[in-house]
Amino acid sequence: MATTFIEYKDHKGFWIHESFMQLAFHYMYDEIKKTEYNFTNKNQLLDEIKFQIDGYSCGSVSLGWYGFVENNLEKQSMIVALQNIKTYLQSLGTHISIFQLQSVPTEDEDFKRLYSRNPFPVSELTKILNALIEMIKGTWISTNYDMQIDYKY
Repeated sequence: MATTFIEYKDHKGFWIHESFMQLAFHYMYDEIKKTEYNFTNKNQLLDEIKFQIDGYSCGSVSLGWYGFVENNLEKQSMIVALQNIKTYLQSLGTHISIFQLQSVPTEDEDFKRLYSRNPFPVSELTKILNALIEMIKGTWISTNYDMQIDYKY
């Protein structure tokens, strides 16, 4: 499983296994596609996220937010979206079930295989979302953080 550096601005970010970001992207896609969110070129942003979910960027996963989450309104909208995802995930309980993981629409067969054995801890996905929120707010300071996710395939 490939590891990638996720950054938003100023080379600040974190290292993470790509499959964990694919899962986070799935929930971002489902939330951002709702009509209450307005982003410049929203359809292109959604296409970029879907590209990541489908595994087409294996070895080079990135946020893909450049040019889409730039002004204060877009930043605030993304923060609200990420907070709403956290609220939704908490409503699932402590884990995302194998059934839910297998229901993620993706063309990436490795994703399906990796998430076929164990439920995924909501707290670990929340950790990723919290880091993304900090990055948007400008409070994330690390340029080389190794985000450890407690999940065994």
